[in-house]
Amino acid sequence: MIATTLISGCGDLLVSDGAEGEGDTIEIMVENRTDERAEIGVRVEDDDGSMLFSRVYELEPGHLDSSAGIETTPETVAAFTPEGASATWDYRPDVDLDCDGEDIGITLQSDGSIDSWYAC
Repeated sequence: MIATTLISGCGDLLVSDGAEGEGDTIEIMVENRTDERAEIGVRVEDDDGSMLFSRVYELEPGHLDSSAGIETTPETVAAFTPEGASATWDYRPDVDLDCDGEDIGITLQSDGSIDSWYAC
């Protein structure tokens, strides 16, 4: 499946792995913008530190996987790679979107950094 995705104001052609997370309140979308195959671990917790979601994604270059989601509003999101890149942030969508829970976006950039973003 090929999908066009608009992220942070940039239009890119991405290949999506798996089915869309239909029916999930908050989708978890993980993207690999490097030139190499990448492993990206994701952990999502609620406000008392209980795990809501945990998965290691294995993505080809230029791929986005949006096949998973959660029903509960999270508190904290963490993403990491075996190479040592990591990022942790509070789930606080600052975008003005009219949707039932903003989706969580995670992008591994070509410089090895991890960016977070939100979408409907």
